[in-house]
Amino acid sequence: MLSVIGYDEAIDRAVARRAPEVFDLLRQLIACPSPSLAEGRHDRPETSVGTMASALARLGLPVKALPTGPESETLIAYWGNPDPAGPAIILDAHLDTVPPGDPAAWLGLDPLATHEGVAIYLGDGRVQLSFPAAGIAVERRLRRRMARVWEARGGGERAVIAGRGVFDNKGPAAVLWLTLAALCERFGASGLSSGQVLAVFSTDEEQGESGIRAALSWLTRQGYLDRPLAADGYRAGLAAIVLEGSYSYLPVVGHRGSALLALRTRGRAAHAATPELGDNAVLRMARLLARLEADWPAFRARSLDPLLPDRLLEPATVALGTTIAGGGVVRVDTGPGGPLVERAGTNIVPDWCEATLDLRYPRGVGAPEALVEAITHAVADWVQEHEPASTVRLLRWSSPAALGETAEAALADPLVQAVISAREAVLGLPGYPETAPGGTNGTVLLNEGRIRTLIECGPGGGLSHEPFEFVDRDDLVDGARILARAILDALARR
Repeated sequence: MLSVIGYDEAIDRAVARRAPEVFDLLRQLIACPSPSLAEGRHDRPETSVGTMASALARLGLPVKALPTGPESETLIAYWGNPDPAGPAIILDAHLDTVPPGDPAAWLGLDPLATHEGVAIYLGDGRVQLSFPAAGIAVERRLRRRMARVWEARGGGERAVIAGRGVFDNKGPAAVLWLTLAALCERFGASGLSSGQVLAVFSTDEEQGESGIRAALSWLTRQGYLDRPLAADGYRAGLAAIVLEGSYSYLPVVGHRGSALLALRTRGRAAHAATPELGDNAVLRMARLLARLEADWPAFRARSLDPLLPDRLLEPATVALGTTIAGGGVVRVDTGPGGPLVERAGTNIVPDWCEATLDLRYPRGVGAPEALVEAITHAVADWVQEHEPASTVRLLRWSSPAALGETAEAALADPLVQAVISAREAVLGLPGYPETAPGGTNGTVLLNEGRIRTLIECGPGGGLSHEPFEFVDRDDLVDGARILARAILDALARR
């Protein structure tokens, strides 16, 4: 049986020797635009996928490239003896990012570059980010769970790196590479005599999850998923950790599902010179969204909470109007100065308007398909009550995913224990199971693959999908020390 005892110092020395390379790798990755399904290929070194493939080749690891689109490949590197029936840990880090957004919102920082700076915790979830080289300082608010990590460290200041994707998710991808580099230096590229690590650098996480599904299909073809389900419902001897920008390596054991709903209102067209003769569908939508926002707590308690009796994940929330279009809007493109809207019929009172609602929900009773259908019907019933001519339809959805029914059950999980022990050893901070508000590739691995999966685990930081997205600089190096320990411990427990 393996033990992490005796490996710690050697692993730490290996991480320290390779640490300068991880910052150079991160700089290269950030410089590569990588929207979903355009992350690149292994034979294109100017792309994110090509950059990572070259970095993996330097470690001497076998790498499999799985096509997920004409300009998109998911990479799988394996360390250790390939054995579909033997103990294995899967680590996943996606390489795609959301677009940089409006350049003006970055106040002069190039979002496709890495920017060294300092974050100072101001209390109450607020941080000040300063980038001395650019003469820029901004104040931002973090989500509550991230604030708890700062408070556990006593506040203060931390060195950070900013840039698009540095937190979500190229920083975590670089941490995974550094972890592999340290394991290779300590044990060799061929790995241990028993136990293996399958490192997945996936694509299309931000949109359709086709990259992780391609990896799951490959695992199936190789026979890794032929192993039987254990009494707890997961495949014996197989576990996974999804690396994402997170809470300084707290084990995130679950996240809610999502349902994207399209809400459409109808009106009556008229010449803009005589608006009183028309019925403005955009105004109907505005009133409806405002009404739903005001009524949401009562609506949720009355119509959704009885469907969703989860004791671990957060209650349902909704983001209203994540996209809105109506009247003469033809298309919207992204330009150097921000959105470019192509319009037609600007002199007509709009007779239609459509908005999307992003609803996040915990686990409930019944089959997943029936549950999301019940949620959709509940929203549609409310909408019909207040705007009879409107319609609601479900565009797409994904199920909640969680390891354990309660926080106590999650804490007893051996994979959770391995990460908590490693985190405490490296950071000196107490560990506990945490949950995340958004979704990750862990949904696919846990729900579809029936693989025991930590939904999220990764460096601290914040502002994913926003300007001034940042990652904790020290967490990038400490993360490899944590993950290497957790991997060896988890393999020993298999």
